[in-house]
Amino acid sequence: MTTQSEITAKVLNAQNTQRYEKALDLVRSFTAKANTAESVTIPITNEGPFILEGYNIAFTKNSTTTPDGGSAKAACFTKLKFKSQAAGNAMSSDFVPVQLIATPGADDSPRYGSRPFYYYFPMGDALIIEYDNRAPAALNGETNVSNDERIEICFTGKVYPLNA
Repeated sequence: MTTQSEITAKVLNAQNTQRYEKALDLVRSFTAKANTAESVTIPITNEGPFILEGYNIAFTKNSTTTPDGGSAKAACFTKLKFKSQAAGNAMSSDFVPVQLIATPGADDSPRYGSRPFYYYFPMGDALIIEYDNRAPAALNGETNVSNDERIEICFTGKVYPLNA
């Protein structure tokens, strides 16, 4: 059985810890316009540095791919690249297809759990999400049609307040 003093100590410990380390979610929803390559930015808090620990991505499949002589299938051609504005550091060597890194992913193929991903952002930095939603070149006679795709992303980590 938990005593009143144990509960009080637990609450005071949590309060003290949160002065120096806080959980923070950086969330962005955007539309990756058809046949475009652009970017969106998430400002990092001015409260202190942010350590990214992982992320979740959900996306739509509004585009289509049609094999030569086949019927159209839903697809998403969106590719992503993350980078730090302050350092200019890319967090991948090239654009990565959203299907390879997304959890939970699309409605028809859910995967669960956060994708672990560690990165340090200094106070006041910004996380830049570059996207490319252009249809890939046709191979073997297929037809690819790019449409707008909805991307929802949540970066999770900890902020370390410098004013504590």
